[in-house]
Amino acid sequence: MQAIVHDLPVTLYRQHAVDCTKPGNAFAFDFMSDYLTMMDILAKSITHELGRSCQLTPLQYRILWRLLGERALTASELAANLHMRASTISVAVSKLVERDAVARSEDITDMRTVFLHLTKTGHRLIQCADEAVFATMQQYWRSLTPEQFDAASESSIYAAEHHSQLRFDDGQLRLDTALVDTVMISRRLTSHALQAHGLATTDFRVMLALRIMGRSDMTANVAQFLFLNSSDITSSLRNLDARGYLDRSRSAANRRIRSLMLTDAGDAELVRLMPVVFDALHETCHSNDDLIRTHISAARDLVARRRHRNDF
Repeated sequence: MQAIVHDLPVTLYRQHAVDCTKPGNAFAFDFMSDYLTMMDILAKSITHELGRSCQLTPLQYRILWRLLGERALTASELAANLHMRASTISVAVSKLVERDAVARSEDITDMRTVFLHLTKTGHRLIQCADEAVFATMQQYWRSLTPEQFDAASESSIYAAEHHSQLRFDDGQLRLDTALVDTVMISRRLTSHALQAHGLATTDFRVMLALRIMGRSDMTANVAQFLFLNSSDITSSLRNLDARGYLDRSRSAANRRIRSLMLTDAGDAELVRLMPVVFDALHETCHSNDDLIRTHISAARDLVARRRHRNDF
């Protein structure tokens, strides 16, 4: 996996993340929560539409279109391009081979090298997936202001260019696939950064929710705040509890209910990790303060629409 690069542009927003406990800086928790929620919503929308339309995962789709080039690729080259473990790529490729979307061939000069090629079925699947992705991204883009759309486009192009590759069809840049890559890159970098501290991204999002909400008498309320199901945060609550980051006291109003609240240790760990997660997100596209402000406004607007049940 690719490590986080530390020579990031200096931004005021990072300082807000560092100084999140100072008076007037509590909004840093809100913008971090909203941005991670936006990434989660977009990833789930992409995953759902690809699965519904073509029975593909986002990773399988990203593998397929990388095989569109004139030169066949190996699984290790795909792993390097996608910054993923070879074993993860191997599993995804095997499923595509089973569907006759990808074919394997041995290098005549080195039998240990196996090249991957798109089949006719693979080309048809890409066409199906492209339509699903474009429809999903178009629906999202329609919800953006012109400034937000321009910021999303600029950042997506940077992310795809610097972390994987841009895709062109008939000389035209595929902005929709660049945005798919950006969402997946952002989630990978965030997950990788938090894994180094024994946490998953959902764990961190739960911590943010509890910091923003304060004590919650129902797990369902925390899950709803994050647009998740209660079962989605069960393992996170266990992990946070085991690490001493979560207090699960009996509710004074109803002894059958355990209320949830961050402990002092949990709050301190959240504060410590704020710049770590900010850097992971920032590494995706190296945005400046103006772009970050626009990204945050898009995240805030999307979350607000969801809160009012008006999905993009």
